[in-house]
Amino acid sequence: MAQPFTLGTCTTLLTALPLVAMLGIQPAAAAEVTIEWSQAGTPHVFADDNYGLFMGYGYAIAQDRLFQLEMTRRSTQGHVAAVLGEEYIDFDTGVRRNYDPERIRRQLAALDKHEYNILQGYADGINRWLEEIEAAPDNRMPKQFLDHGFRPEPWEAFDVAMVFIGTMINRFGDYNTEIQNQQILNNLIREHGQDTGKAIFDWLLAFYDPDAQTTVPNGEWDPARRQGAFTLGGTDPAFTSTAPLERSQDLAELSAPEKAFSNILVLGPERTDSATSILINGPQFGFYQPAYTYSIGLHGAGYNAVGNSPFGYPMVVFGHNGKITWGSTWGAADNVDIFRLELDPDDPTRYRFEDSYRKLEMRSETITVKGAEDVDIKVYRSHHGAVVDYRPDEGVAYAKQRGWEGKEVSTLMAWNRVAKAEDHTTWQAEVSQSAINVNWYYADQQGNIAYALGGHYPVRAPGSDGRLPMPGNGEYEWQGFMPFDSNPQVLNPSTGYITNWNQRPAEGMPNPDMWWYAWHEADRVQTLIDAVESQERLSADEAWQLMMDASFVDPSPRFFIPLLLDALDGENDDTLRRGAELLSKWDYMEYDQDADGEYDQAAIPLYRAWLEQLIILSLSDILPEEIAPWFLTTGHLKPGQASTGSTNISVAAKLVYRALRQHQHGESGTYDLFADRDPKRLMREAMQIAIANLQQTQGDDMDAWRSGVAHTIFSHRNFMGVPQAGKDEDIRVHHAMNRGTENNMTVFTSQEARGYEVAAPGQSGFVAPDGDRSPHYDDQIPLFRELENKPVLLNTATIREDSTRQERLTY
Repeated sequence: MAQPFTLGTCTTLLTALPLVAMLGIQPAAAAEVTIEWSQAGTPHVFADDNYGLFMGYGYAIAQDRLFQLEMTRRSTQGHVAAVLGEEYIDFDTGVRRNYDPERIRRQLAALDKHEYNILQGYADGINRWLEEIEAAPDNRMPKQFLDHGFRPEPWEAFDVAMVFIGTMINRFGDYNTEIQNQQILNNLIREHGQDTGKAIFDWLLAFYDPDAQTTVPNGEWDPARRQGAFTLGGTDPAFTSTAPLERSQDLAELSAPEKAFSNILVLGPERTDSATSILINGPQFGFYQPAYTYSIGLHGAGYNAVGNSPFGYPMVVFGHNGKITWGSTWGAADNVDIFRLELDPDDPTRYRFEDSYRKLEMRSETITVKGAEDVDIKVYRSHHGAVVDYRPDEGVAYAKQRGWEGKEVSTLMAWNRVAKAEDHTTWQAEVSQSAINVNWYYADQQGNIAYALGGHYPVRAPGSDGRLPMPGNGEYEWQGFMPFDSNPQVLNPSTGYITNWNQRPAEGMPNPDMWWYAWHEADRVQTLIDAVESQERLSADEAWQLMMDASFVDPSPRFFIPLLLDALDGENDDTLRRGAELLSKWDYMEYDQDADGEYDQAAIPLYRAWLEQLIILSLSDILPEEIAPWFLTTGHLKPGQASTGSTNISVAAKLVYRALRQHQHGESGTYDLFADRDPKRLMREAMQIAIANLQQTQGDDMDAWRSGVAHTIFSHRNFMGVPQAGKDEDIRVHHAMNRGTENNMTVFTSQEARGYEVAAPGQSGFVAPDGDRSPHYDDQIPLFRELENKPVLLNTATIREDSTRQERLTY
């Protein structure tokens, strides 16, 4: 069998770096990079300059993740069909319409040479391993390349930048459903008339819920700072209309909402009994094989940082440097808008702006297709940005304006530099340079903890409605950008802790503009808040366990079951009383401790069936048939379903809960869901239907009712649906867990910093030509399954004691 991971200590010489030499950044004398691999397979790279440090990083990750890197590069640039065939033509077309490579290249050209060295060094490290593959392909060529019949190609700095831009910025920074929102509005107006349809729309896609949980404690942030960033104005479909959804049309356009998004807990000294501060992050990108994140240690050239990062990023995204620790979750704040362009009837490559027509920018692209003819496409831009929907036959096009466009590379570099920050001031300065809507978190050895919403946000024109496409004729142009100090942020909050599960950043922040994602009073973060508030202080072990326990909590029943029990109070029906008793005794945990494939509590199928019926009874009469399937869901995974991410409370459940609470308190809103209906009667009716259905399928013995478990699947396809491993490489964990793709913890005491992490399945995805897998292919699955972690080493002496092999490179 091949032995690709037993190279021992060796020294190799990079003989050809023409681009580096041309740029004048190669050192005058030979320099050295040392890489120490830990027992967990983590490379620790030691070098004196940026180029050498990141060359070592690229060289190490290429040994573990080359096929994953190659397919991600192709996925983010729209070159998948060239190696996987015509089934990916539409995919490549969509990717290429969404970004302009020349604009990225111009940003790269503007970098100073020290920062450019980071990207070029990383690329050259990958290329260096490609040379070594060529020297011993029978041992070193990843099997997936052979299976798909193509070979890896050399990398450049642009490719490294695009992995970050395509999987972080163009993913988490670019969510937008304004066109679909307009279709929802049009269908509601067609069904209910202008006034009622608009009122239902404003309720379904609520602009603001004042009772939603916040990351910054209420009263510790002044929402007036954001005046001008968000306005709410006209939503007359006359000027933004798209065709109403037909029953068989456009549903495929809206794939299921992504099950990702992350959680975090940061504790200050008054909330811990064993540390000055603790940070536990569960970033959720989805579960994949190979793992989405890659563990790394960077030592030298101003860095001394350890942790992990989404694979292919030249940085440490989740980790610490002995002085501070940092983490992040998706922020979801709206800094992307769609503009509706009126095309010139005589020339659909022009669009009306103010009193004349402007020419759309156009470039031609050729999509190379394996086993088929090349495909030529045209890609358009307006002055707003990429044209993402071009409909010349209808005389309209839709262009996307993004608050981060033109700042992709500076955002990448800010994320890189965070690892060198040594205090809150320097950390915050880097966060301010990140243009995408990501939440950032901080803790340090002195016991300071902090939060800041990252991102650059526009000042919108009066009357703008960020939920819908606005006219691109000049009336609703962005007026500039808000200053960073208007972004919600807090240092050492009065609560003594910070926790987030993608909820609202602070008071005054309106909801995101996605129909499937909103901030309301019923929010899964309440699970974490209740757990923290139930204890005065937490040790590091207790804090870790708290976050692991949250992986098995259904986040919605804590809101609904008290209301249901109140509705059933005094009920004479024995069956309803028995159902109420089952639910009243449930702790909201979802366990299968005997591993029989079913959750252990009878309350689980009963609650899920009841909530489903309540949503149907509450909403089905007001939702047009075309959009009803989008909303009539509870957010629960189905029995036997494979989860590749995390779970949330559905928008429908959040809305129904808000309507129940408003009715309970006699409040009025934009739309009164229960104006002529008794919600207690609906809750009882939903219970009766749920019980009858379960009796029919599972019998009369309520105690014996069970629901099949869902599973965690580490998928061989990346989050864009493109294979990044072999079909036989999916890994299934018996129990679905609502937790991070990886979980990491930093514990500061007055004497030291300790780091821990688990990043399943394993550090390496390497499969040799003969099928032999790296010893670190899936060795973190047991840690993941048993809710454990492994230490992250920072001290150089300890790293070398733990090392299983060493490699030295000269350049």
